Amino acid sequence: MKSLRKVFLVPVFLIGNIFFSSMLGQKDVLEQKTTLFEYGTVTASEDNLENLFRNFPVFIDNGKDIDFLSYKFVGVIKNKRTAKKYVRKNFKDLVPLGWSMMIPSAQNEGDKSSISYHIDFVRESKSELKAMIDTISRDHVNIGDEVYVIEFVENLQKHEHYVFINPNTKNILLKGNIFGVEIPRAHVAYIEKTKGKKQE
Repeated sequence: MKSLRKVFLVPVFLIGNIFFSSMLGQKDVLEQKTTLFEYGTVTASEDNLENLFRNFPVFIDNGKDIDFLSYKFVGVIKNKRTAKKYVRKNFKDLVPLGWSMMIPSAQNEGDKSSISYHIDFVRESKSELKAMIDTISRDHVNIGDEVYVIEFVENLQKHEHYVFINPNTKNILLKGNIFGVEIPRAHVAYIEKTKGKKQE
């Protein structure tokens, strides 16, 4: 008989809670991870956004509940004041996504891998949110980072979310990024395998 255990993790996003429920067996299978931005080919900054738009409805069970409308290059971070301006915009139009994951330790027949999002509660006080804005803009957004804005619709409401990309590495900043959840590659393998069976 398989043993079940719950593991609660620190949020990847500053607001949303991430938790693993009914996680089976050993956790070493979950150590190899990817993101919705990097899974796929990334040779240009825009590839991160193309990957997100393509991967979200595929690897997130209820991913089709979010409609990604567009993304647009906004500019380059020239100073910390500019960084803070964009980070503050994200908190002003905050959609606090939380993530629920059920990842089996081994792909046994009948085991289902599942990741879904939900809208969480903002538990932080105004002073705590201000401190988060300061920390992200001061310590994580760098001078020279490229800024893109993502337009999307959730629950029939249109939102904008700003993301920051290193122009040299093409890596996207995950801190403060509502879509910056790390996904176990075991889940990716499960979804790809399931898609393959459906196509047969």
